[in-house]
Amino acid sequence: MAARHRSEWDGWCTSQLKIVLLGGRNSGKSSLGNLLLGKEEFVTKETTSCSRRLGLVAGQRLTVVDTPGWWCDFSVQETPELVKSEILSSVSLCSPGPQVFLITVKVSSAFSEKRRRAVEEHVSLLGEKVWSHSMVVFTSADRSKHTVAEEHIRAGGATLRWLSEKCSQRCHSVVLGEDSEVSQLMEKIQKLVTGNGNRVFVLQENILRATAAKKKAAEERAQQRFLRVKKHRSLMRGIFGPLLISGLCCWEQRFWEDFSTEHNLKQRDKPTTEENDPMSGGNRSGVRETGDGGGHAWLVDELLP
Repeated sequence: MAARHRSEWDGWCTSQLKIVLLGGRNSGKSSLGNLLLGKEEFVTKETTSCSRRLGLVAGQRLTVVDTPGWWCDFSVQETPELVKSEILSSVSLCSPGPQVFLITVKVSSAFSEKRRRAVEEHVSLLGEKVWSHSMVVFTSADRSKHTVAEEHIRAGGATLRWLSEKCSQRCHSVVLGEDSEVSQLMEKIQKLVTGNGNRVFVLQENILRATAAKKKAAEERAQQRFLRVKKHRSLMRGIFGPLLISGLCCWEQRFWEDFSTEHNLKQRDKPTTEENDPMSGGNRSGVRETGDGGGHAWLVDELLP
C-alpha cells in the first residue's frame, strides 16, 4: 500500500471489515477471497454452503464470507433453494452485517444478457439496497488477459455497462494470485465504506420474514418425511416380521435335518473311538445345536427397512 494512504487507512480501520463474495460458478470468488486474506483459506471447488474466514491484512481485521455460486446462464428460478438460502444466510455470518459485497465476473467469459440477468436476479435476492454496498471485481488468472476495469466495461458492451452503473461505477480488475492487486482493491473498498457512512448492510424486514417462513416450512416437511418413514418401517415389521422369522426357522430346521442325515450315514461304518463315541462326553461331531428360533430377531432388523 502506498505510504501516502497509510495514515488515512489506519484511521479508518478501527473495526472489523466484513465482506461477502457473490458470483456465478467458476467466476473466481474463492480465489478472490484467498487473495484478500493473503493465504489459501477457501477451497476453490464449488460448494453448496457458505464459508467464513478471518484474517488480518495491513493491520485490518477482515471477515470474508464465500457464498455458493449460481449457474451463470440460469435464472434464479432454476437455482436450487439451498443455494438461494445460503446466499441470504451470508448476511448472518457477518453480524451485525457486511459493509461490502464483491460481485465477481470472469474476464475470459463473455458477459451475455443471460449472465447479466442471472447476476441481477441472484444479487437482488438480498433486496434492492444491496447494490449500494456492491462493487464489481473482474477476475483473470492470466496477466496477458488482464485489462483495467474501465477498458473491460467498454469492450463488454451494454450488459457490463448496466452492471457498472448498478454499482455506481464501482469496479476493479484483478489478476488472481498476485498480491500486488490487493492494495488498490482495498483502497476502493475503503472509499465505498466511507461513502456509505460506515453503515452495514441489513436485510429488509420482509425478506427476513419470507426467509424464516421458508425455513420453517422446510423443517416441517422434513419432520413429516421422517414420520412417514418411521410409520412405514413399523408397518413393514408388523406385516413381514413374523412371516420372516417363521420362514427362517423352517429353513434352518430342514438344513440341519439334511446335514445330520448325511453326517450319520458317513459315521455309520466308522469304528467307535473316543473322538466319535457319543457316550464319551461333549458334542464333537460338528453338528450345530439349534435353539428355539428366538435369535432371529437381529436378522429381521437387517432385512426389513
